[in-house]
Amino acid sequence: MNLSVKDVAGLLNVSEKTIYRMIQNETIPCFRVGGQWRFDRREIASWLEDTRQFHVSTAVKDPSKEDEEFISIAEFLRRGGIHFNVPGSTKEVAIRESLDRIKGELPYFDTKLVFSSIMSRESLCPTAVGQGIALPHPRTFNIFTAPSFLVLCFLEKPVPFGALDNEDVDTFFFIFPKSERRFLRIQAKLLRLLRNDEILSVLKKGSKTEIYDVFSRKEAEIFKVVQ
Repeated sequence: MNLSVKDVAGLLNVSEKTIYRMIQNETIPCFRVGGQWRFDRREIASWLEDTRQFHVSTAVKDPSKEDEEFISIAEFLRRGGIHFNVPGSTKEVAIRESLDRIKGELPYFDTKLVFSSIMSRESLCPTAVGQGIALPHPRTFNIFTAPSFLVLCFLEKPVPFGALDNEDVDTFFFIFPKSERRFLRIQAKLLRLLRNDEILSVLKKGSKTEIYDVFSRKEAEIFKVVQ
């Protein structure tokens, strides 16, 4: 069943203006039908599972402001972690080496299964997004049962990736979601953040602490709803 802007505003106990701002900021899953914004009820329910608790106290203290619910990329990244100096002279080797690093911290992680699924996806179309960054992810998502998470891996040296801009890749953001819908939401928000110059600068030379910090700060700044 599809919901209208008014329906979702009532569901979240916020104004319709807030919903339109969330749509504009790409922080809520939606689609257009005949020029009108609509929301899939099941997708909204799943989205709510990923979001932080809605802070009604702020709205009570100041009716002119309402905090939005949002997927925290910084939180997903802390779940998965950051790895530096991953070796590999080809896309395949670099991805496999990255997955071995991940498995070292996540014992339940099935490296062979995930690698096969990722390479199957890469064979369809490279996941490079520019600026030397790629977003490798499995072709199917039903192989995961753990909470969604992100892993950031920096390679020892750039590797050819078959990117549309012909640029080699030296940075991987692995997206490991619980479902395809969740993947699409995480990917959309991550791509929006990766357009920020400060984030891109920190990714080139920052420490783990600096990377977590810049994602937290810019995420709050970029996706903040202002009434």
